[in-house]
Amino acid sequence: MPDLPNRTELFNIYADEVLSRAAGRPTGRQITSEEVFTAGSDVNLIGAAGSAMGEEVVRQLGRSNAARSLDGAVGDELDRWAADRYGVDVPRKGAAPALVTLSFSRPSAGAGAFTYPVGARVQTPGGVQFELTTSAPFGALATGPVTATARAVEAGPAGNVAAGTITSFVTNPADQTLTVTNPAFAAGGDETEADDVYRERVRRFFAARVRGTLPAIEFGALTVPGVRQAVAVEETTPTGALTGGVTLYIADVNAQANQTLVTAVQLALLEWRCGGIPVDVVGAVPVFQTITYQLDFEANVDTVLAFEQVRQVTVARVNQLEPNEPLHRALLFEAARSIEGVIVPADGVAVPAGDVIPTAGSGQVFRTRADLVTNA
Repeated sequence: MPDLPNRTELFNIYADEVLSRAAGRPTGRQITSEEVFTAGSDVNLIGAAGSAMGEEVVRQLGRSNAARSLDGAVGDELDRWAADRYGVDVPRKGAAPALVTLSFSRPSAGAGAFTYPVGARVQTPGGVQFELTTSAPFGALATGPVTATARAVEAGPAGNVAAGTITSFVTNPADQTLTVTNPAFAAGGDETEADDVYRERVRRFFAARVRGTLPAIEFGALTVPGVRQAVAVEETTPTGALTGGVTLYIADVNAQANQTLVTAVQLALLEWRCGGIPVDVVGAVPVFQTITYQLDFEANVDTVLAFEQVRQVTVARVNQLEPNEPLHRALLFEAARSIEGVIVPADGVAVPAGDVIPTAGSGQVFRTRADLVTNA
């Protein structure tokens, strides 16, 4: 930590003390500055060992002090910080499995009635497995489609598979003619909540403590595993009058949400919204944006490396936008100007030609990828 002494500073304190004391000794018996600063001398070894130990003590003290603040605590320290102040109200979210709705069908009812049960497993061609959380019952004459919900066996973003990719059985059904698919993508799979994400959610706790407010509704949605972003807005008529309802836009790590994740948020909001106030939960829709710069570079600058840094900063900043938040060209100019050696002229952003505004009420969330960010 910059405000705490390091090893060199501690050694210099030791040297000053030694030389100050030595000044009072008789001539010829004084310890000289050369002896103190000669590596390997007896007096140098004593000071070096003491300053090294002192630096470690100071480091531990600094780490302990940092752990007492929200911005300084990391890992388990941050968990303890939140638990100490908020109890069980704001726990860190663990890794979450993706959620999906499955559709089962069969060409005929010749095999009679049967149920594909809870806990049975299906999978994608790539081996991402899902287990049923509700059963898929077929009557004696039923051919389907019959829907059921499922969650990924392994937690994490890998479970956020595309629509139509869950097509085979791990647990064989009683009727071998049964087929399965997922009409919509899976959503909500996520890693354990990272420190920066968790810290920001903890910071919002007091604003949400009085439930029923817009921040409280957003906070309640963010308690659901797999939900990364939540934006609540009051619904209005075309003339701007309030209708009394609220629309809540939610997104997972992939900036989208399916009906299963929407339902999980609706259930969680029973503890956060005001009684009688409808909250319409809408899954976000990612819109990937092409970004083209027209940048110049200072002399002696590695232009390839500099633009790669521009690309990384651009992707990071755009991908922090929330549902319904515009993509302003000013954000792109700022991203490019943040890299040393890059010259951003007035026409430095060629695409988009202007601010990009999401369609009203659509839940669109702007995203980009490294391959979509180029320099003309």
